Amino acid sequence: MYVIDDDEGVRNSTVFLLATLGYDCVTFAGAAPFLDAADALPRGCVLTDLRMPDMDGFELAEALRRRGVGWPVLLITSDSGGRLDRRAAQLGFAGVLQKPLDADRLDEALASAF
Repeated sequence: MYVIDDDEGVRNSTVFLLATLGYDCVTFAGAAPFLDAADALPRGCVLTDLRMPDMDGFELAEALRRRGVGWPVLLITSDSGGRLDRRAAQLGFAGVLQKPLDADRLDEALASAF
């Protein structure tokens, strides 16, 4: 599991939540560092924030698609709405989760993504 969020507190709390669900995580403070490392990483699920300063979650999904990386990607955001959900679906996101993350919804989304 790869957690990508520019907010250290959110990253840490997300990793803690995922650990309680039985997932091991590798974290990245932004999309660019993740993409720099992605070629050397084993296949996994990506949990990414939408709004980050270097590259947003949509741009990250597009970059992965251009590279031919077919890993499941879940978007986490404090935003909501039909337009955002439609764009996420068009880009092939495995799901969109609202912040703060709910353990049951996260667990369901991960089970579906895998």
